[in-house]
Amino acid sequence: AESLSTIADPVLRKDIQSAISRFASIFGGVSERVIKIADFQVLPSDFHGALAVQYEGGKSQNYIRGIYLNKDFWTDKKTVNRRIKEWYDMGWFVRTSNPTRHIVMHELAHAKWSRLKSSRSARNARKEVTKLYRQWRRKERPGWGDYAKKNVDEFFAEGLSKHALGSGDRYTRRLVKILKENNL
Repeated sequence: AESLSTIADPVLRKDIQSAISRFASIFGGVSERVIKIADFQVLPSDFHGALAVQYEGGKSQNYIRGIYLNKDFWTDKKTVNRRIKEWYDMGWFVRTSNPTRHIVMHELAHAKWSRLKSSRSARNARKEVTKLYRQWRRKERPGWGDYAKKNVDEFFAEGLSKHALGSGDRYTRRLVKILKENNL
């Protein structure tokens, strides 16, 4: 994996950093400062078309935690935005004001969710988010993409992205309230 500084497009680099800062200012500290560019061709074929992944795993001294952006797509802002807008048009993702920041925030939200799943003090928040997800699945969801329907993890990640980028609704506001009520 390579540093973000290897991205030739300074506008794209700045957008990624801006997404990290925005996420941290709204949802608190971000432990996932390890955001790198990686070659997804070395991963199983399921990941080759992915824009980014949040990963946590490995054995003790080889433990890896981070967010990896696919080197094939994260070359310049125009390429990234074109790809994400294709997915917006298919109804896959929540439409947001900034596609590049959306993906970075989505992965940061996955990192936050991972901590909710592993922390004993966050069990209550996890139960509340799961309950909210079930309520959301039963209702009409204008402004949400199909990806959020996949599972509670994706609902959480898409919801925080949607809220942070200015298109929040009652579900995203409730997600944020759950985080605040549980000091997360």
